[in-house]
Amino acid sequence: MISNKQTALFLKEMREQHPSAFKRNFLFYSMIKTKGILDELKELIPWVLAAMIFISLSMSLGHFISVQLPQFNHFRSYGIAVLAIMLLLMLYTPLVIKQIKHSSTSLYQQLRHTPIKLAALILLQAINIAYIESVFLQIILFFLALSFGFVRFYKENMFREGTQNEQYFYLQETRRICFWSYKQILKIKLKRLFSAKNSKALKALQQQEQQFIDLYIQLIRYENELCKTHKHVDVETYLDSLM
Repeated sequence: MISNKQTALFLKEMREQHPSAFKRNFLFYSMIKTKGILDELKELIPWVLAAMIFISLSMSLGHFISVQLPQFNHFRSYGIAVLAIMLLLMLYTPLVIKQIKHSSTSLYQQLRHTPIKLAALILLQAINIAYIESVFLQIILFFLALSFGFVRFYKENMFREGTQNEQYFYLQETRRICFWSYKQILKIKLKRLFSAKNSKALKALQQQEQQFIDLYIQLIRYENELCKTHKHVDVETYLDSLM
């Protein structure tokens, strides 16, 4: 168990040693953190945003397609619009998954199959447009696509009942510097490609790379310990805690 004081001191040390890690270093996931599986009204926020952004966009795009391409009937016009939104979600999903992979081991285990799920939904929607033409199926597929491709990234649940906003903040800051350290390793690897063999510059880069690798491993382990402290490991442990 890691206390708030320990985490605050750790992050303060990281800020002093690596101030650039906390500047222009954004993570596109876990904007909202909730306790347990369902946390009252906070659960609705990502769905409201999804409706405002993606559902309204699909309706506008569907209307545009029906006007510009009259050879498509009403269902196919809006079906193509939904398919386009799914493809849009699929485009940015690998970026988010990569961020998660290199900043939160436990969360990555939960969400790593998201691209496969979205690909399956896209295929089913394409089949639905071409052959089935079911409005009900389209609604279900679109709902699942928004859930997998937006809501589950935007919201992170399974936090323990006593978790406070301060602890949410510390966890996300730790993840930010995790991903930053990973990016530094990639940058150094790129610089090494353009360095002469056996040169002093190459040796300095190798030493610097090892330092960032050690830092990255330390941070990933620390983030994992924070997750164990503030989150339920899985649904079973959460349900056990309610008994």
